[in-house]
Amino acid sequence: MKTMKKIAACIIAVAATVAVAGCTVNSGTAATRSEGGEKAFGTNVELLPARQTALDAMQGKKIAFVPILYKGYQLTENWGTTMQRTFDNLGADFTVYDSNFSSDRMLSTINDLIARKAADVLILQNQDQGLLDSVIDQAAKAGIYTVVLNMMSNRLGDAFVGVDVYGAAQSIAGRAVEDCDKRNAPKTISIIDGPGNDPASILWNQGIKDAVEPLGYKVLVNHSQFQNAQAQAAAESVIQQQQGELCGFMVTFDLNSITVGQTVKAAESRGQVQPGSIGVYTLDADSNWCDALRQGLVTASAAYDVQGIGAAGAAAAQNLIFDGAQPGAGNSVAYVSSTVVDRSNVDQTTIACYTSR
Repeated sequence: MKTMKKIAACIIAVAATVAVAGCTVNSGTAATRSEGGEKAFGTNVELLPARQTALDAMQGKKIAFVPILYKGYQLTENWGTTMQRTFDNLGADFTVYDSNFSSDRMLSTINDLIARKAADVLILQNQDQGLLDSVIDQAAKAGIYTVVLNMMSNRLGDAFVGVDVYGAAQSIAGRAVEDCDKRNAPKTISIIDGPGNDPASILWNQGIKDAVEPLGYKVLVNHSQFQNAQAQAAAESVIQQQQGELCGFMVTFDLNSITVGQTVKAAESRGQVQPGSIGVYTLDADSNWCDALRQGLVTASAAYDVQGIGAAGAAAAQNLIFDGAQPGAGNSVAYVSSTVVDRSNVDQTTIACYTSR
């Protein structure tokens, strides 16, 4: 808790408007930047020359996006679409490398990009707390900037942009407690996270525990590896074991929560649990989750500004290039907004129900 407060206190607004002015631009490659570059902008600004300076600085720069999963996954496709538009407008070369849920494939891709100096900026999504530490360090030594999206690594990189998972978890856990208390439900909550050792799961679990355990709630934890089949199996097992003594499921991300919601409905139809006795809560709210919400499969979510992460990631990459500092010389952290949504407010909430495009 204290650590999170300290991190939040030192947030640097990466997504803020870039300060611009017309002075000489360093248009060197990643290799030459490792020896130090020039700032693209000074203190004063003339509007049109400033625009041209920005375009000149970004022209031909190579931006590589390496997410955990891309094709068919609305979260990362939304980030990618937002960044693609931004970098296309700036004349930069933006490429997506889909890891397809393989950490080995991710590391192989990143190592190859570093070895070939094929990127000026690596934009990465971390799926294990320590997975990217070595490659972030190698990238800095090779003169390549790193921007990490949404799941923080032990090795921070040049910039991190994402949701405050711990804070969002506390918010949605508070909502779950309210619902449980209203129906005088048993004080047992089941977390279904991802691998368990990834940053999202770690922060999600701790945020929930810190919110509900002081209130006398028992917390169960099961892992799904972010796979729907495993999330379903975990939910079925918990329902069977708890024999009606369960208040709700807290599922780390929205995609898996839909499967868990379907599992709860199936248990209701079999008479295994009473209708409406188990809530399903989660993090994030894409359009598929919103459809499930309207169908009554899920209860509420801590929605967060997914498109804002894509925009902030693109802004972070520009800031690093414009600043010209040596990769690895500085680090920044920025969080986007989140809010609890349910059927009463989801259609009026701008950051909920997003699509991939």
